[in-house]
Amino acid sequence: MTIDQSIDVVKNLMMLCLKVSLPFLLSAMIIGLFVSFFQAITSLQEQTLTFVPKALGVVIVVFVLFPWVTNIMLDYTTEVFNRMSQMGP
Repeated sequence: MTIDQSIDVVKNLMMLCLKVSLPFLLSAMIIGLFVSFFQAITSLQEQTLTFVPKALGVVIVVFVLFPWVTNIMLDYTTEVFNRMSQMGP
């Protein structure tokens, strides 16, 4: 494997990580923003009020996006194995 091929594989892996993690991070950020806004309005400063909605929201997003994430990961793995088989000894 040449250096250019190695860099390409790592670059694709980083983009895959970003693409897969972005929905989960965005959902946690948006839910946290709404909870913070709710806490500011009502003056409630309960610590579990910030954690539980974010955890439930991320779990829901995981269940909804699981097929999509699985397909993306399988496609990338197949692409890497195909590249490895084309390199030869």
